[in-house]
Formats: sequence, structure tokens, C-alpha cells
Amino acid sequence: MKYTASSVLEDLQPYIGSDVLKRLLANRHICYDIEGHGYLLSFYALSIRQLQRKEQRVAIYLDRESVFCVTKDEQIQQLFSLCTESGDSVRMLFEFFMRLTAEDVDTLEQFEERITNLEDHLLTEHHSNEESSRVIISIRRELLRLKRYYEQLGIVISNLADDETAFFTDEEQKRFLAVSRRMDRLLESVLHLREYITQVREAYQAQIDIDQNNIMRLFTVITAIFLPLTLIVGWYGMNLQMPEYAWPFGYPFVIALSAVILILTFLLFKLKKWF
Repeated sequence: MKYTASSVLEDLQPYIGSDVLKRLLANRHICYDIEGHGYLLSFYALSIRQLQRKEQRVAIYLDRESVFCVTKDEQIQQLFSLCTESGDSVRMLFEFFMRLTAEDVDTLEQFEERITNLEDHLLTEHHSNEESSRVIISIRRELLRLKRYYEQLGIVISNLADDETAFFTDEEQKRFLAVSRRMDRLLESVLHLREYITQVREAYQAQIDIDQNNIMRLFTVITAIFLPLTLIVGWYGMNLQMPEYAWPFGYPFVIALSAVILILTFLLFKLKKWF
């Protein structure tokens, strides 16, 4: 078996022809049968441990005698080189996909733990802040990238597993069916995490709403306490000659009345547990 690596897509033209090369350049992911003699695969690789890295295109051509890998991603090239000992082009491709996703389950579990810790932090903090919102948005974007990544891998590998031209043996087809099921499980895990972070966001928003309602209730209680005093001020602020003006105890009476109203309204709201 001959293995060749390159970083230029045009180097594939002698193997696949110019028409297929144009189709490759026009599509984000592809799994194309080369007239029953081999397969051309293309997808964008993403390191789920380093989601901030830019994804890189990976194009693979294989037949029974050779494997040609085109990518600018050095990690993918190193991963492919580890599979060359298989001695068989189809087995080499199978081992590549297995190695590519070997640690993904553990990484997704760490992702779930990260979301759980975030949920505990958001629901126990006393005040909302912009940083928490930015963290939630960042996680949602990362999960969206993972979703697209596993979707394209699932499409490519499921086409290999279907093998409409019978290029693979039954045993080889079973191997790719196993890889296809693995991709489905990984995609389901990502969808579960997306649903989880959505629930966390909704719970966080509910907590913010509760805090805002508590603030509004406090303002309402304060307004309700001082509303009778405002009425008294308005009443005695009228430019009229009232009998109380001539009473020696008129001023202390108004002070005492105001104090009694404050105490009664305070006790009433305390009894109702409004604050």
C-alpha cells in the first residue's frame, strides 16, 4: 500500500480528474465514488479540545493500492501517519476515523461537567452579570461547531457504510457501520449538551426575573408605606385655614399620626411576608 500526504488539493487531480476536483472545491463535505475504483472523502476537521482553532479541510482519496491525504493540519497528518502500519488502505482509513474520535467521549463528558459547574454557579450567585451571559453564549457557539462537525462526519461515513458500488467487503462495510454508529452517538451527546445549556440559560433567565421581581416588590412596598404620608403632606400643605393650626398639640399629633401609619404599614407588609 502506498501512502501520500500533501497540502495542495490540486495534487489529487491525477487520481480523481478535473471534474471531480471542481466538485470537491465547490462542496464543504463530500463522499464520492470514483467509478467503483475508490472513494474521495472531504470534510473539515475540528479539534474538540481546542475549539478556538480554525478548522481545516481534509481530503482523502483511497483505492486498494494507495491512500492520498491532503490537509494543512499537521495533527491530522501525524494521525494518518500512525495508521500506516495497518498495511491495508481500507483498514488504514477505518483506524484513522477511530483514532480521530478516540478521546471525544471523554472530552464531551468534561464539557458536560463544565456546564454543570456553570449551572451551580449561576443559580447560587446573588447578582446577575454580563460575564455569565457571555460564558453561556460562548458554550452555545462551541456546541454549534461540534454539532456541524459531527453532522458532516456522520454524512461522509454513512455514505461509506452504504457502499452502493460494493467497493468494500462485508467485513469492511461492518467496520464503517460501527464508525457511523459512533458518530451518531457523539452527535446525540452534543445535541443533549445543547439542550442542557439551553435549560441552564432558561433557569438563569428565570433567576434574573426573580431578582428583578424582588427589587420591584421592594420599591412597591416603600411606595405603599410612604403613600399615606404623602397624602398627609398634601392635605396639610393646602393653603387653607384648618382648625388644627390653632391647636397647641397639632404639630405633635401629625408627627405621631405619621409614625403610627409607618409602623402599621410596616407590620402589615411584614405579616404578609412581602419583604
